[in-house]
Amino acid sequence: MMFPKSAPVRDKKYLRAVASLPCIKCGIEGHSQAAHGPTLGRGIKSSDRDAFPLCCARPGVIGCHAEFDQYRGYTADGRRMMAATWSAVTRTKLETLEAKV
Repeated sequence: MMFPKSAPVRDKKYLRAVASLPCIKCGIEGHSQAAHGPTLGRGIKSSDRDAFPLCCARPGVIGCHAEFDQYRGYTADGRRMMAATWSAVTRTKLETLEAKV
């Protein structure tokens, strides 16, 4: 039996909220971008609801986002595991922040 593939969720508002958080790896504030975990195949990004904040490159610093995307210090399995963990932590943080409002 074949099941239809569901399209990944795209949500710019959620990505902006993710990017407003400190980098989940190094903790720096003000430089985060919404990062996606491993692709779903053929270059399709994972759902935006699985995004997590990683800092961008800046003068003299490669940035955690670039390191993650380029597998620096990560195996493929380690990268998948970190992406799953970081996206779960990010969702919890955003839910907690939303509940306080």
